[in-house]
Amino acid sequence: MIISEETGFLMLCAAVRDTIGLNLESYKSKQLERRLFFFRQRYNIDSNADLARRLKIDAEMRKHFADFITINVTEFFRNAERFEALRQRYLPVLLQQQPLNIWSAGCSNGAEVYTILLVLAELAPGSHHHILATDIDEASLAKAASGNYTAQEIKEVPQQMRKRFFNEVNDSFTVLPQLRKQVQFKRHDLLRDPFPINMDLILCRNVVIYFTQETKTVLYRKFTKSLRPGGYLFIGATESIFEARSIGLRYVEPCFYEKPIHKA
Repeated sequence: MIISEETGFLMLCAAVRDTIGLNLESYKSKQLERRLFFFRQRYNIDSNADLARRLKIDAEMRKHFADFITINVTEFFRNAERFEALRQRYLPVLLQQQPLNIWSAGCSNGAEVYTILLVLAELAPGSHHHILATDIDEASLAKAASGNYTAQEIKEVPQQMRKRFFNEVNDSFTVLPQLRKQVQFKRHDLLRDPFPINMDLILCRNVVIYFTQETKTVLYRKFTKSLRPGGYLFIGATESIFEARSIGLRYVEPCFYEKPIHKA
């Protein structure tokens, strides 16, 4: 029986939804097609229909596929000039009212959320905040929760921060417990799960770039609802929210959008 490409893709969407809990139909189609092609090529799988069948019966293949499709590369102080803007212009305003509610959506290995903690520890020593770090990938969450990194992974962390905020053992660096305990790590699917509310700052950087424009708009609307008036959304350096005003956000500068206290 010959299965058409469209039917094979629908079979794959159903298998991924049922076995992994991801909604492939919300991802960019052409980019997704390329990624699926390379994945099938890597594992010598002929079609999306064959991949769908494999995912239903092969737990190891499901793990490989989930890791592949949700990949999110991050590092400490990624786009350092943007974190400098956060440190100089936005966090001082937000810190006028403490503690802060911060959400790192798509936190990957935790580098981003710990970067925020390092900056906060320097700006407001001794302060404690409520920080939620979420990702759909449980392996990434486990890595993030450990707070343990190699020298290569923290290469962008200034030397004085390494000395103050990490324990070093045999070239392994672990974020201090008093910082780690401020973070709640939790599995969260942006496409399916409820969003938290009353956030002062939300970081969602280089996560939604894989989604369709329609899905992006839905997510940005939800992020806006999650922010308290006066809160900020911090996105990736290559991302823009073209419909910002219509969804209740105000563009401030590259990567930063504010939810105005009065509707924009």
